[in-house]
Amino acid sequence: MGSIVKFTAVNSKVKALKGKMLKDDEYLELLQCKGFKEALRVLKEDTCYGELLEDYNLDKIHRGEIEVILDKHYTSVYNKFINYFSGEYRKLIKNLFLRWEIEDLKVIIRGKYIGHSNETIQNNLIARSSLNTIDYNYIISSKSIEELVERLKGSIYYNGIKNLAADVSKKGLFRIETELDFIYFSTLRKQLKRLDKENREIVEQIIGLEADLSNLTYIYRGKKFYAITPEELFNYTIYDGFKLSEEKIKKLCYANSIEELQSILENTPYGWIYQVDNSVEIEKREREFQKKYFSKYIRENRTNFSMVISYLILYKIEIRDIISIVEQKRYDLDISQGAKYVSVIL
Repeated sequence: MGSIVKFTAVNSKVKALKGKMLKDDEYLELLQCKGFKEALRVLKEDTCYGELLEDYNLDKIHRGEIEVILDKHYTSVYNKFINYFSGEYRKLIKNLFLRWEIEDLKVIIRGKYIGHSNETIQNNLIARSSLNTIDYNYIISSKSIEELVERLKGSIYYNGIKNLAADVSKKGLFRIETELDFIYFSTLRKQLKRLDKENREIVEQIIGLEADLSNLTYIYRGKKFYAITPEELFNYTIYDGFKLSEEKIKKLCYANSIEELQSILENTPYGWIYQVDNSVEIEKREREFQKKYFSKYIRENRTNFSMVISYLILYKIEIRDIISIVEQKRYDLDISQGAKYVSVIL
């Protein structure tokens, strides 16, 4: 009974928050805006984001800053859910939060690689909270990527990336970033073993879908932009996905062209996403696929972990859509062009 009461309470919270998410007419209004500042004004005056933006001077906000503002708000909403759970469920929420800590870690590593100042790096971080497993200030004060990685010693990240730091100058950051994603999924798999059967199966499906899409993004980018060998591609993929078997993933890694990759995916649930060969449109289709999939869990309103995880994924997609809209306003795209970058069917 305690578990049912717990999930009933969190589901009520999810439904209340889901009701505040943008409606199609609000997306349409944003897409019809004539510029970046007008999009911000509509976001502030005509949507639920008004309270968040109340204390900001819209004339002084730039594109990068609005993304950080929205992402920080997302992590603050995420943190509120921790109070609904205890025991293994509380640990799961904390481990799921690693996704955003890892995004910050990527920002820090990328900042050191490019040569950004510590202040610039600090300003682009979104996930500082009591849930952090690393000391941000200590890591940011590193003088090099090699020193940064050494300062991660004792964390869950160190063993996976310690041997990659020396090759960054030659091979870039792609391998380190992919390894950090792998660490996230590996950590979650260990935690899932401690859940009851119903919630374990639900979370396995949701995380498995995320793993499938991460693998596809990695394989596509690795082939199209980085010329990574099939052997190395396969070594860095995430196992235990949802709809893609190890054999299928291996075939994708060894595909000789994007056309062959598309052919292999044709009879999978993800085939439609990769019918195009354009990274921007692929990202849009991924979001559309996820929205359809996770909205189903919201409608079902089951007394398990599916509601809260689905909402957190859907809300993150909304933020990505908002960023896509305000980004395109810098280039004066009309609504027919702008809609191609947003996971909304108008």
